[in-house]
Amino acid sequence: MAKRDYYEILGVSKDSDERTIKKAYRKLARKHHPDASSESPEIAEKKFKEVSEAYEVLADEDKRSRYDRFGHKGVDFDGGGFSWDQFSHGADISDIFGQLFGGGQRGGMGDIFSQFFGAGGQSGPNNRGDDLRYDVTMTLEEAYKGMTKEVEIPRDGTCGKCTGSGAAEGGIARTCNTCRGQGMVQKVMRRGFMSTVSTDTCPDCKGSGKTVDKPCGDCKGSGIISIKKKIKLQIPPGADHGFRLRMRGQGGAGPNNGPKGDLYIVVNVQKHKIFKRQDNEIILDLEITPAQAVIGDSLKVPTLSGKVKLKIPSGTQTGDVLRLKKKGMPDMSRPSLIGSQHVRINVKVPKPNGKTRKLWEQLRELDSETPSFLDRIMDKFG
Repeated sequence: MAKRDYYEILGVSKDSDERTIKKAYRKLARKHHPDASSESPEIAEKKFKEVSEAYEVLADEDKRSRYDRFGHKGVDFDGGGFSWDQFSHGADISDIFGQLFGGGQRGGMGDIFSQFFGAGGQSGPNNRGDDLRYDVTMTLEEAYKGMTKEVEIPRDGTCGKCTGSGAAEGGIARTCNTCRGQGMVQKVMRRGFMSTVSTDTCPDCKGSGKTVDKPCGDCKGSGIISIKKKIKLQIPPGADHGFRLRMRGQGGAGPNNGPKGDLYIVVNVQKHKIFKRQDNEIILDLEITPAQAVIGDSLKVPTLSGKVKLKIPSGTQTGDVLRLKKKGMPDMSRPSLIGSQHVRINVKVPKPNGKTRKLWEQLRELDSETPSFLDRIMDKFG
């Protein structure tokens, strides 16, 4: 089933400002949170996640821009699906539900963050692998057709000798005694009557939540080693400069068998020598002679799919734009929708030489007659 439009989910228009979008989200989040909704927890949670996904995109200027241009594929959620670790507006949730539930009621802030983000609003041990970025440079022709390419990505991989546990043969990975498996420790600094509490990565387990009594010799107890991984990239037709593709679980391996990070493919489209791109429209500047402009002509012009015939109407002026339908870029969200190519005309007037000056002078005299030379030409070929 096709995903719903984010603007439709929040009940806002496409030109809504940030304040309107946040107000709409606050209202719907209160309504659909499982601890406040009259619906079943399963349905309420589904709706709460849906409005939060929409807010994650529309409240972010960059994500909103990519969504407006490419649809759901432009914001990475269409393939793998939105998850709570992608939600970057936790402060907004605190603001919304702190007023609604309060501290002592069921469904207070601790319960909310425990349900969606982990206990107390903090994640668990920091043993998730690194997210990676790989830039792909494409020509405009490649962006038009799409690209399938195998690339080699250097990254952290699971140690084969200890299978990611970090422990040598006979060794055991145990819960870290310092942080009790949380991967984080609190540090209290006192200055007079003032105390400051900070949360830092555990120095003993390096954030993994586990310690190894007999570390693996290959990975030094981390469970990861440096490798090179071959990955098949598939860039869909119509990708524009700055388009990002998210590949879940293709990033670095996490310490001690922690979850892998994600790989982000970023598209860089090279500037073309003759074509200019505006969203899914292609623009070509074409020079013609005065004779072609006056009399008209039929020319073969380049497009991204090959040369096609273009009719130059008689009387064409500099600045006129001729349209070639379905000769632009395909739309990533709707492949059947293809833009147009717009040919902007520039009538190039040559400098006369010894042979052509007399002809131009005769043309000027003829053009001063009534009816003018141009009128007579238009009558003949119109």
